[in-house]
Amino acid sequence: MSHVIRVGRYEIVDAEMNAGSASKTNVNEVHIPCLTNPGLSYQLDGWDEDTSIPAWIDGEQVDLEIGHYDKNHDRWVLKISA
Repeated sequence: MSHVIRVGRYEIVDAEMNAGSASKTNVNEVHIPCLTNPGLSYQLDGWDEDTSIPAWIDGEQVDLEIGHYDKNHDRWVLKISA
């Protein structure tokens, strides 16, 4: 299933969503590829784990938190705040 994800002025057409297993509550994650989203990737690189990122998934407002940079797949992993 494809989702429309917006972070600020960026619409991420190739983001992937899945349930993370690192948390006991199975927090959903958004994976944002760096290659096709370089402007957003540079901004995310400057933010820390305490920064809340307002975003929209399928028109619903959510807050994202920096999870980590996945070096193997060159993408940012963001957590959807509960």
